[in-house]
Amino acid sequence: MNQKDFRLRIDSTNCTSMIAGTAFLGKDKFEDTWWYRSLEFESGKIYALISEYGQGCRYLSYLLGGRVDFEDLKVYLNENEVLPKDLSLISWNLEASGEKYGRSTARKAIEQALSQNNSKESLEDIQQKFLLTKERLDVKLSWLSGERWRASAALGYAKGKKIFFSPYETSAFYNRMCGSCLIKALRELTTSGAIVFLAAGSDYFVKHIVDECVYLDKEFDIDGLKKVYQELFHNADWIH
Repeated sequence: MNQKDFRLRIDSTNCTSMIAGTAFLGKDKFEDTWWYRSLEFESGKIYALISEYGQGCRYLSYLLGGRVDFEDLKVYLNENEVLPKDLSLISWNLEASGEKYGRSTARKAIEQALSQNNSKESLEDIQQKFLLTKERLDVKLSWLSGERWRASAALGYAKGKKIFFSPYETSAFYNRMCGSCLIKALRELTTSGAIVFLAAGSDYFVKHIVDECVYLDKEFDIDGLKKVYQELFHNADWIH
């Protein structure tokens, strides 16, 4: 996929229930529930997928990364329907832990990716763009701490990936990673025409660093619940 500008669209019009699935991703098992919604995303942006833990943000993040079956959903890339395997070819997990590439060093993996893509950029170019520490280039990606996501972003960039997704993380995690210049790396990705998805439990911090927050928590029928309590206990004031 060479074009810079593109759109991703999720069509849920044929869905009548919720997605409630368990995905096994190496050692990383998670259960997440997402209620069907039609959504659209455009390249060059960072999106925060916001929900409580287990309420959809990670599921949707991994679905957009081609790691989860679409079930009854239809997913389109520039209005061309795609399958999970199609998205997986252009997607990249920002978290190296549990990924095969996490066993490689940043130097070896990036140099190999640049060579395979006949890139005009050098390791030094990538190192400068993503602020990679020279002393850590020969450390396995999964062993890196504050630099891990920047190094992962750099490798995905070198490979020409267009969709960058992530697992669920807390506001404290994103604040800590941004303190080590994560935003610089993510903006290098969006400048190149990629989409970035950050899964989070709250917008408390991430709303300050993304282009758009997408709220996924299910809406609850509070009025209906009050009616039930009024009928059962003649007191709806317990719920407000």
